[in-house]
Amino acid sequence: MLGLAIMIFYLHVDIGVYGTIWILFIAYVTRFMPYGLRYNTTSMLQIHKELEESAAMSGASWGTTFWRIILPLLKPGLVAGFIYVMLVSIRELSSSILLYSPGTEVVSIVIWELWENGQYVELSALGVLFIIALFFLVMLAQWLGKKFGVKE
Repeated sequence: MLGLAIMIFYLHVDIGVYGTIWILFIAYVTRFMPYGLRYNTTSMLQIHKELEESAAMSGASWGTTFWRIILPLLKPGLVAGFIYVMLVSIRELSSSILLYSPGTEVVSIVIWELWENGQYVELSALGVLFIIALFFLVMLAQWLGKKFGVKE
């Protein structure tokens, strides 16, 4: 439904994004923003107003307060939300199938087209490469989780 709604909207409102990669970007941001916000909401709930007030009483500017207090507390939620959204959005097909055009295919569209055309050898090779790429993304996610996550 989201892909259809975005397609109809941008067909009627001509701002030049229909048929480009930007319409896919808009659809992905619209579709996956709630997932990222869900991860970040828990990080934002742990930041109390007293932390900002104590930094202001100590003479810190808003920028210093943000970079030295707020951002380090938000970092685990931001990293976790980014990793989750990235891993889930890679396999998105429902919005992409309605909004792609020649030259703007994403991996899920290429896999679908190979399956539709009966090119199973190429599909298998691409599937294996896709699984390997996802494996490395998960390994990167684990490394980032250890580096920026909550320390014991």
